[in-house]
Amino acid sequence: MSLESKIEQLSNSIDALVAAISAGNVIAPVIEKPVTEVKPEPVKEVKPEPAAPVAPAAPVAETPAVEPEMPAAPTFEEVAPAAPVSNDAPFTDGNGLIAYVMESYKALGADKGAQIQGVLTGLGYSNINDVKPEHYNSLFAGIEALK
Repeated sequence: MSLESKIEQLSNSIDALVAAISAGNVIAPVIEKPVTEVKPEPVKEVKPEPAAPVAPAAPVAETPAVEPEMPAAPTFEEVAPAAPVSNDAPFTDGNGLIAYVMESYKALGADKGAQIQGVLTGLGYSNINDVKPEHYNSLFAGIEALK
């Protein structure tokens, strides 16, 4: 008997049962299970073990309530003005920066030119267009160090 024919027989049987139940012609047999009396086992008395003695809690010394002192007000020192940054970079704007980086990339070649991204990342940038003018000299120095 093949699997397909077995499935077909089961499917026909289910259809016949559904039709019989829908018509109300099926009386479900009631199967009674014999009741067996269960006797509980006698309970053994278990004596609890004596508890270990607990040491009394150490007395807590009372400390007088003292309000904390306020810290002294902060003082600020005057910061010396920053020394003027020398402009060693041969560019002063974004267009000049991009032109310099592209020229350097071509001069270094693809392998070494890829290290320019490491210089950018070292300065905290992921995109050449985000470099601020105050970092132009650092970027220039980093690229020149690759050469």
